[in-house]
Amino acid sequence: MYSELHSAMIDTKLLSQANLLMKRKEFAAAEKIYLELLSKNPNNDIVQAFLGRLYIYKRKYKGAERILEKAYNRRKTAPTVAALAFCKFKIQKYDEAVILYEELFRYDPDNIKIFEKIIQAFAELKMYNFANAYALKLYSKYPDKEISNVMLTQSYIDIGEFKKAEESCAKTIQMFPKSGAAWIIAGTLQEFSECNEELAQECYITAIECGAPSAYYHLAVSYQKVGKYKEAEENYKKMMELLPHQKTPLASLGTLYLTQKDVENGYKYFQNRELPPEIANIKKEKWNGQVYSDETLMLYFDQGIGDCIQFVRYLPFIVDKFKTIKIVIRESCYDLFKHNYPKEKYPNIEFYKDVLSLGEYDKYTLSTDLPYYLKIDFNHIPFSGGYLVCDENKKNYFKEKYFNTDKLKVGLCWRAGGFGLRSAIHRTINIEYLKKLFELKKVQFYSFQLDDIFDAVQKYPQMIDLKPDIKTFDDTAGAMANVDIMVSVDTSCIHLAGAMGIKSLLLIPYCSDWRWFEDNKSTEWYDSVEIIKQEERVHWFIEAEKLYNKLKEYSENGL
Repeated sequence: MYSELHSAMIDTKLLSQANLLMKRKEFAAAEKIYLELLSKNPNNDIVQAFLGRLYIYKRKYKGAERILEKAYNRRKTAPTVAALAFCKFKIQKYDEAVILYEELFRYDPDNIKIFEKIIQAFAELKMYNFANAYALKLYSKYPDKEISNVMLTQSYIDIGEFKKAEESCAKTIQMFPKSGAAWIIAGTLQEFSECNEELAQECYITAIECGAPSAYYHLAVSYQKVGKYKEAEENYKKMMELLPHQKTPLASLGTLYLTQKDVENGYKYFQNRELPPEIANIKKEKWNGQVYSDETLMLYFDQGIGDCIQFVRYLPFIVDKFKTIKIVIRESCYDLFKHNYPKEKYPNIEFYKDVLSLGEYDKYTLSTDLPYYLKIDFNHIPFSGGYLVCDENKKNYFKEKYFNTDKLKVGLCWRAGGFGLRSAIHRTINIEYLKKLFELKKVQFYSFQLDDIFDAVQKYPQMIDLKPDIKTFDDTAGAMANVDIMVSVDTSCIHLAGAMGIKSLLLIPYCSDWRWFEDNKSTEWYDSVEIIKQEERVHWFIEAEKLYNKLKEYSENGL
């Protein structure tokens, strides 16, 4: 009854005409009619729902979200809920997407696609245990479906249950030998568990033969990891050809060029990387490197915290190019950056913790892109001797509380985070490899590991845990200023140590990140950092022994 009365309020003939135009993909004509209908009936949820779906077809997800929320708030229907959930997912509001997809179960409790989206959303939120729980529910309902087996296997990988993942993957391939998705997972398992890139590549090639175009990306990554750059380039480009709307292969091809110090081609593609939701749809003009003396620039520090610390070195080079520079920085770096770039020395710089409090600005740029727009290549990296200092009061606080010892003071960080499981796994070292270090009697170790999820500090009480007194990177800098040497994997701690000019030993995997180029002893970014690069893929015994010998020598003979 409601629907009939509601429909009577609009011109159904015009609505049908618009819907027909939308089916024909004549979006402009259809949109014109929908907007005309809404001008007469601005609160009509039926027209709003159709217009929202039109914007989805046009990939205008923000606009779709706005109009679909209006329709949803007036009347909840399965198509409207589904369309709004899809928009939320697309604009990376995964927590809101999960709620809406769960609401869809009221209309269709056994829909596999709903399970799939919820699992993907929880994975994007890094709530892997929740993703695994839904994957188990999906599998219990549909144990004979390919997607159920594939998603369960992937969820086991995400929670670190590699043995279960291997068993599930073998079963999936046995049931569905032509499953490209299963063969991709088989390849990633070879990468993660065995570091067997050659066998992983065979799995990805099989996935391609099974009709999975995304396997070209995984194959390219594996080739890049072992230094086969030409093969990696070919496969990234093949992936881009087959799936032109995906940004990931573009950005990864960019890192391939950046690894080889090709700034021009590197940034051409790397600028297509996924951006945080708060800046993904900025309408302002992007800065082109020129001087705009009467304008305001928004400088957004993107990527991880290590990147923020690494690229803040370029800040002094842009201060004279704008009237005002509004800097959006992670809250954990706010105090550290603010006292290193004070108002007295840089009067046109303002720091903000989020985009919403920013106010007006004319142009924007991202911190990681600064070398490109400033035309500073990687053979002339500035401030490699150091450019950040700590708060002296915090340094003294940590010294009095933790560092009053005559022993060699060594900071440790062994676990990496990051945006990708593939990267974080390779950059992390099991603390067991380093246990011999704790036999050194003239060395005092300090844990800078804030996410010590395996309780290594409790297992090795030879380390002093600094976590209770570290809340921000300003605190970390105060503590780190007291160490004689910092030992770290590729994570934010090594960037901070290098930026402060602290003598450091960096442990990087055989497949190191692009920013270390192909270096295995030193880095152009930080003069004080010495690299120890992994020689064997599967273990870190050789590197741990090198580290032990160096620290033993330093403790006995000095730095």
